[in-house]
This record gives sequence, structure tokens and C-alpha cells, in this order.
Amino acid sequence: MNPDLNIIDNFLAVFTTYIDSGFGLLSGDVAFLTTVLIGIDVTLAALWWAMDNDSDVLGRLIKKTLYVGAFAFIIGNFNTLADIIFRSFSGLGITASGGGMSAADLLRPGAIGGTGFKAAWPLLVKVGTLSGFPEFFGNFLTIAVLLVCWFLVVLAFLGMAVQVFITIIEFKLTTLAGFVLVPFALWNKTSFLAERVLGGVISSGIKIMVLAVIIGIGTNFFAQLNSLVGADPGIAEALSLLMGALTLVGLAIFGPSIASGLVTGAPQLGAGAAVGTVAGAALATGGAAMLGTRAAMAGASGGMAAIRAGTAMGSAGATAYRLGQETSGSSTMRAGMGGIGTAIGGATSQGLKAAAARVTAPFRDAAGRGQQAAWHAGRTSSPSSASPGASVAGAAAGAAGGAPAWARNLRSEQAARHRRHMAMQTVKDGDRPGGSANPDLSDKE
Repeated sequence: MNPDLNIIDNFLAVFTTYIDSGFGLLSGDVAFLTTVLIGIDVTLAALWWAMDNDSDVLGRLIKKTLYVGAFAFIIGNFNTLADIIFRSFSGLGITASGGGMSAADLLRPGAIGGTGFKAAWPLLVKVGTLSGFPEFFGNFLTIAVLLVCWFLVVLAFLGMAVQVFITIIEFKLTTLAGFVLVPFALWNKTSFLAERVLGGVISSGIKIMVLAVIIGIGTNFFAQLNSLVGADPGIAEALSLLMGALTLVGLAIFGPSIASGLVTGAPQLGAGAAVGTVAGAALATGGAAMLGTRAAMAGASGGMAAIRAGTAMGSAGATAYRLGQETSGSSTMRAGMGGIGTAIGGATSQGLKAAAARVTAPFRDAAGRGQQAAWHAGRTSSPSSASPGASVAGAAAGAAGGAPAWARNLRSEQAARHRRHMAMQTVKDGDRPGGSANPDLSDKE
């Protein structure tokens, strides 16, 4: 089966088109900011040179002109230069991986998700063959394992596709947002703003290069993943496919942190990457299992309720039949059916009485509360002191019944929240954001 998962490719194309058009929309504001900052910098430099009689004014003027001209070129062609950086880093990554894909393939993350779905499709076919009515109960364990493996493999490749999408969009957004800050490099006092921008662009480019290496190497195994399960996959083949998919998605998610390690000069991958990948898979499996368990419990409770109701009705009918025969002194069917009719009439009258009691109960309670309030209002002592035995009895009853249901539910929710927090903290420790390079753009004289 060849699924069409190019929806994420369309998203990427739309985002890229809008971001590229943003450079043209912001060019007027950036040009105005550039003019203002150049005027401030040149005016201050001219005043400083005028007061410094012994300095080489011509040399400093040439240096200032070259500096301003270089950044004017960068600002005027920032979108083109950013695209060159993106293609250069992605091309270097693809070349380093052996050239198994092209730079255009990196811009189609939907193909990665489609590859995972295609590789896991034989698992669903196998589950379909094992899901017959007699065979389902004997193959339940195999079906459960195959379904969990299929779910995790598809989830792993979809996560890898989303990681590629986010990395590319991160680079595009960094360049667009940084386009407004680059002109601040023209004045020495505000050059630190442009330093962060250029460092962020370079760090994002290195991240794309690392991801291109991982995806490029992974494409060499995509064909092997498709042929790994075969036509008749079992539990061993499904687990092998799952291991390969989790390995690739772990590299794709935690591998780009190598870029921050290259910039900051420290290694980034460790046990947190492996634990984070396994924890994410376990969390997804646990969520799916919990939903299935709740659905099964709901179905079982509904079935048991129906069975209990049927059993109660059958027992009541048999008892009423025997009582009718015994009270009439006859063993005929007419006497038994008369007993059943009497029981039905009694049950109907009791039901009507119970319904009437439920309707009138709020009014009786309100009347009782009014009488009690009037009684306490006419006394000089407090209600608590008037009836201490009632409060003691209520406290004893509450203590005897144990923790209420809401307290038990709150305790279980707190425990589940604590476990989820531990899993998310593990993933966070494995995928921490990295720092950026900080080039020095100050014009030192």
C-alpha cells in the first residue's frame, strides 16, 4: 500500500512561500532602519574624527565604508544568502551520508511518513488474517503485539517527518525574524543584536546538516525495512521492524542537538536520548493500552449488568410462579401465572410508590430543614453544642467508611500526573535546546 501523506509537504510549501514573501513585505521597514542606523553611526564617527587631530581619518573612513557596504550587501540580499546557506548545509549533509537522496527530497517530509506506513502495512494484513471469529481468541496475544508494533512504527516515522518539518521551518523563521535585527550591526552599540541573529542562522544550518546526514543514511535502510517483515510477519519480525524504526526516530529527534554541541564545544548525546526515545514509545503504548482497557471494561460492565438483570428477572419469575401455586393450593399453570400476575402488580405499585417518594422527598427535606432551623433559632446554644452526639456519630461513620470516592480519585490522578511528569522530564533532559554561536561584529577602532 502506498499512502499519500503529502499534506505535510503542502504545509511546508505554504509556510515557505509565506515566509519568503515576508522578506519583501519587511524590506521597506528594514531599509528605513538601516538608513537611520547608518546616519547615527557615520555622524558619531565623523564627530569623533573631527576631535581627534592625530588620527588617520582617511584610513578610518575607508574601513567604515567597507564595513557599512558589506552589511548593506548582506541586508539587501539576506533572503538569497539564507537560501544559499540552507542549500549548502543540506547538500553537505546529503553528500556526507553517501548521496542516497537529493536536497529536494529533504523538503518532502511526507515521503518519510509514507515509508513508515508502507513498511508497517504487512503487520495489519497479518492481523486481518488472525482476526477470524474462532481464531481471534487463540491468537489474541499475537494480534495485540502486532498492533502495538504497527502503531509505534507508524508513530516513529510520522514523528521523524514532523521533526524534519520543524527543523526546516525553524531555519526559515529564524532568518525572517533575524532580517529585522541585522541592520543593528551597523552601529557599534547595538551590534550584539545582529550577533545573535547570525549565530542563530549558522546554528540552524548546522542542525539541518546533521539531520540531512541522519535522514540520508536512513534512506539506505528504508528499502530494507520494507522487506524486513516479509509476506508473513510474526512477533520477531515486528519487533525487529520496531527496533529499526525507534533507532531512526531517536537519531532524528536527538541527533540535531549535535549542532549545539558543535557550537558550544560539548557533547550532547547520552543516556537521556535513549531513555527519552524508549520513554516516549512506552508512554504512547501505555496510553493506547489504557484506552483499550477502559473500552473493554465498559463493555464488560454493560454485559455483566445485562446478565445480572436477566438473572434477577428469571429468579423473580420462578419464585412468583411457585408462590402462586403454593398459596392457591393447586399445581396448575393457571395458579402459577396468577402468582406471577400478582407479583407484577405488586412490583408496579412499589415502583410507583418509590417514584412518588423520590418526587416528594425534596419537599419533605425542605420542610424538615425549616423546622430544624426554627428549632435552633429559638435556642440560646449553638446547634453543634445542642447535638454533640450527631456530629460524633457522623465523624465515626465517615471514619468507618474509609476515604471517600473523590479522595481516592484525587490520589490516583496525582500518582498518574507524577508518572507523566517523570516521563516528560526524561524526554526534556534528552532533548534540551542548544546555544548559538556569538560572532563579534563590533567595529573596534
